[in-house]
Amino acid sequence: MNFAVRFLVLLLHVLYVLITPILWLKSRRKKQTIPTISDGLLKISATELAAKIRKREVSSEQVCTAYIRRIKEVNPFLNAIVEERFESALQDARNIDSYLRESLESEEELEKTRPLLGVPLTVKESCSLEGLSLCGGTLSRAGVKASTDSEVVAKLKASGAVALLVSNTPEICLSWESNNFITGRTNNPYDTTRTSSGSSGGEGALLGAGASLIGVGSDIAGSIRLPAMFNGVFGHKPTARVISIKGHYPSCDDVNYADFLAIGPMTRYSRDLKLMMRVMTSDDVVLGLRLEEKVDMSRVKVFFMESEGNSFALPKVQDEIALTVRQSVDHLRNRSNCQIVNDFKFSELQNSFEIAGSTLFSLKDIPNPLKADDQNLALEVIKSCVGLSNYTFNLLQFYVFQQINKAFLSDPGYIKKNEYLKQLFMEKLGHDGVFLYPTFTNSALTHGTFIFKFSGISYLMIFNSLGLPATHVPCGIDKNGLPIGIQVVAAPYQDRLCFAVAEELEKCFGGWIPPN
Repeated sequence: MNFAVRFLVLLLHVLYVLITPILWLKSRRKKQTIPTISDGLLKISATELAAKIRKREVSSEQVCTAYIRRIKEVNPFLNAIVEERFESALQDARNIDSYLRESLESEEELEKTRPLLGVPLTVKESCSLEGLSLCGGTLSRAGVKASTDSEVVAKLKASGAVALLVSNTPEICLSWESNNFITGRTNNPYDTTRTSSGSSGGEGALLGAGASLIGVGSDIAGSIRLPAMFNGVFGHKPTARVISIKGHYPSCDDVNYADFLAIGPMTRYSRDLKLMMRVMTSDDVVLGLRLEEKVDMSRVKVFFMESEGNSFALPKVQDEIALTVRQSVDHLRNRSNCQIVNDFKFSELQNSFEIAGSTLFSLKDIPNPLKADDQNLALEVIKSCVGLSNYTFNLLQFYVFQQINKAFLSDPGYIKKNEYLKQLFMEKLGHDGVFLYPTFTNSALTHGTFIFKFSGISYLMIFNSLGLPATHVPCGIDKNGLPIGIQVVAAPYQDRLCFAVAEELEKCFGGWIPPN
């Protein structure tokens, strides 16, 4: 444990406690309620919708129209869209419907070759959708468009998915709150005074509001899983390198970058994770994931922890989230016949913040527009405090965090601890083990307050540094009406175990619960 860093964490926590009454009073005056969902088409999984479209029971145009209508209805509350292609999407849907009317292909053939045929899709802006914005929310790139689809988006479109839009992110994706100077701030559908998180915050907000069904996100330090949690949906960070990151912006020249950054699926229904993963995964590794094999739940070993540890210097996990871990264990024991492991804990996770931070910031050439523009970080922080910087305060926070890591956490011993912990997880989880763990310490935070709770990212970032697959599972609503949930983690290439457990826990907690 690094005491200087932990003291900073403790100081920020004290400050947060002091300002909490002010935040509460401020939020009471501004909270808005998004419209309830009235169209039944918006409450059907992508797996079921794709089957209905193949059977000609519903048209792609009907489905896309319903989602476009819902997006237009809720986006004034959310501000989740960077740029849309609604008219082009509707034409794509009509072309699909026309093809289906004339095609002689069987439903089985269509399911095999184009499993997402006619299903609407939303894409995080950083993941490159041809012809739409790829500015990364930074002023120096305003107006930049994607010249081609990213590799993963191309795969999804080839599977028949109909792309509707690109969604909002923080400036160059380097924050856990989706806010930038081009498209502004994205709100949480359960409470508009709260953050939708980041960096896949636009995706999370649209999904949580029932305005998207399946989405593409990216995750370098929790950027899929945290928005999934704050917005009450499923989000999967896959095993490192199984999904191509080609075409993602920003990028990095470090050969180890792909060990951290992962592109993955975000969905409202657990069964759609496997469907999306099958389409998105690189052709050379998809067979090794054995996604189509049924998981025998009675053979699954379940490890679990309610928090990193009990030290006063570690961030405290919200009681309702800790309870959710226990309830999940009970359900998997009593209803799914899983093998619960009570006599082993990954105690090394109490140093997650130091281990993950040191490993992440060992990457060379982390994107930094301040360097490109020859700007001074300290000066820009001061300018930002008085509204004069061209860079968002959230982005500058990230670079301050980077400097803190360089000053206090550059010990190569942390890299060795990361390797030891990875080997330990691989040994203990093996081919049939999962680990249940909080996704984050708290439900969705008030806008602009993430800096006071940033140490909670250790719960997320550690699994990027370890390269392990991790799925966020929504597990109900807390006393403030906000979604909570946990992570299901597995050994490398055992993503299917994450999905199987997610489906079991969806039965227990009900999965996605619509706002209001």
